[in-house]
Amino acid sequence: MDYTKQVFTELPFERTLNGKAAETVDFLLREQYLNADLWKKFVNQYRIRPDGKDVGWRGEFWGKAMRGAVTVYQASRNEKLYSVITESVKDMLTVADPDGKVTTYVGEHEFHYWDIWSRKYVMLGMEYYYEICRDEALKEEILYFVCGCADDIVKHVGTGEGMVCITDSHKWRGVNSSSVLEPMVRLYRLTNEQKYFDFATYIIDQGGAEGINIFELALENEKMPYQYAVSKAYEVISCFEGIVEYYLITGDEKYKKMALQFGEAVAKTEVTVIGSCGCTHELFDHAAARQTAHYDGVMQETCVTVTWMKFCVRLLSLTGDAKYADEIERSWYNALLGAVNTEKKTSDFIYYRFVQELGYPGVVDSVLPFDSYSPLTAGKRGQKLAGNQIFDDLTYFGCCASIGGAGVGAFLNNAVMQSEDGLVVNFYADGVTRLEYKGEPIEMKMTTKYPLEGKVCIEIKRSGTQPLTVRCRIPAWSEKNEISSNFGCHSLEDGYAIWKDTVANGVIELNFDMQIRTQYPQKWGEDRLYVEYERPAYRPIQTTVYQQPEELDYVCLQRGPIVFALDSALGIPADASLDLCLDCAEISDGNDERVKAIGINPSIICRVTDKQYGTVTLIDYASAGKDWNTDIAAWLKCERKG
Repeated sequence: MDYTKQVFTELPFERTLNGKAAETVDFLLREQYLNADLWKKFVNQYRIRPDGKDVGWRGEFWGKAMRGAVTVYQASRNEKLYSVITESVKDMLTVADPDGKVTTYVGEHEFHYWDIWSRKYVMLGMEYYYEICRDEALKEEILYFVCGCADDIVKHVGTGEGMVCITDSHKWRGVNSSSVLEPMVRLYRLTNEQKYFDFATYIIDQGGAEGINIFELALENEKMPYQYAVSKAYEVISCFEGIVEYYLITGDEKYKKMALQFGEAVAKTEVTVIGSCGCTHELFDHAAARQTAHYDGVMQETCVTVTWMKFCVRLLSLTGDAKYADEIERSWYNALLGAVNTEKKTSDFIYYRFVQELGYPGVVDSVLPFDSYSPLTAGKRGQKLAGNQIFDDLTYFGCCASIGGAGVGAFLNNAVMQSEDGLVVNFYADGVTRLEYKGEPIEMKMTTKYPLEGKVCIEIKRSGTQPLTVRCRIPAWSEKNEISSNFGCHSLEDGYAIWKDTVANGVIELNFDMQIRTQYPQKWGEDRLYVEYERPAYRPIQTTVYQQPEELDYVCLQRGPIVFALDSALGIPADASLDLCLDCAEISDGNDERVKAIGINPSIICRVTDKQYGTVTLIDYASAGKDWNTDIAAWLKCERKG
């Protein structure tokens, strides 16, 4: 990969994890990644090949989980985790047919539905592990295995006689299959084999979707993603992750422009206050404008949250613009941490889906590490398991449970990045980070209670004297900032405070504006969406929607990166109509016995005054509704003034 095409890049570092980061990593290790039996079950799907019978996607679980586990290992350096995933990689290496085929499908459905999608994840899981693998012989086996996976796809998918078109998946106009673009380009980078690059070019030439060229639509930039006529948010974003990889290989600015304009369009029209997309289950639907529109179904899928975070890492690397770090941070503190199933709940939806609808008796309750959807207006967590698939032992798993860890890694591993001339601090958390920059050991000690408070002190200790530029992100939500350092004067550029060519130890002190901010719904009137499809062909149906007057009567309260939520367990209905006075708002940490006695463990508490209810207790969105029984709301009903 040509790193000269990236402004910022990841660099290995070691850090003490504290607070929510440490708790989340420990939870994932305990409940998912150190479970050797779960890894064996994922691999076994490639032996028994059940997906061909019901056109399922059990084959995606291993690769999704492996990618997440690798990124969590990079953040935690947990040696037991490395050992467990290494054994699982070795197990997966045994499932290929003699010709290299690796699939959970057999028969007529092969290369259709979710087959190529699942193979994509096997390739990605292996490619991610390859980057951390310490055993050169094992790396050779992995590369041989991934080439076999790719060769079988290249052999059967394409424009030749009897071959399957990449967009002919029978699902979502083929964007799921087209997302194999990313691991194909990564494999070309590892092998320099022209056939993999040619196949990637073929996918781009096909446009990513049957009858639609999503890449050209992004380049033209006249339609927004919800107007592409293929609205499956997670899969479409995944295709553009591949476009970034293709740009890094080719250097053709056209592909960079595609990715950036697509990302800008998503940020403008789809991203909500909690940092996810889609208010119609997991579909692009102009969610940024329609956050308070009434909808009886689920919304804000965790798969979309994580993929958006990962894509923003790509855009941050390409541009060096802090606005993408702002997006990652918003998703982390709200949608993603809110989805972590810390209370180990199971959903009643499982019994409806597997017992009543599909007729499976004796379903085994399976605690999954992540919830699948997140409400914005009054609603409950745990209402549906996305991507639910049942195994032969009657346990089950889901897509969001598999992918969630990759979002954890995306945030933690990009807290500090490197530029051509120095270090980039994107995210703030108390602790010590140790790294090497151009061979020089550097220690960065951060003292802060962020995001409870806006004060951050960064002490940088060095052993060398080579010039080092230091960048610290200044969040876009912070209007008034206090910035000082013994490094001398700083400049502001692309959302960063910059100290150029420092040559000694130093201390940087930041103080961000943590005033409560209010956000109101957008006025939009009428819109046309593609959120429904004729089955079984999945032809798009354009739907006209209208904004209702009552959808404007909401407010969202934010402070720093945190969205506050009303949790009905605290005594006020989540759909209560409020008339709030924010002048005397009180902010405190979560150590409140009155709140904990109810069974809630918030990170931040905000108490405000309401004319009817008196004192109203709000908590950080990520901590609300964790029992999956109480209603919560990020958008609070209120009479809009003005």
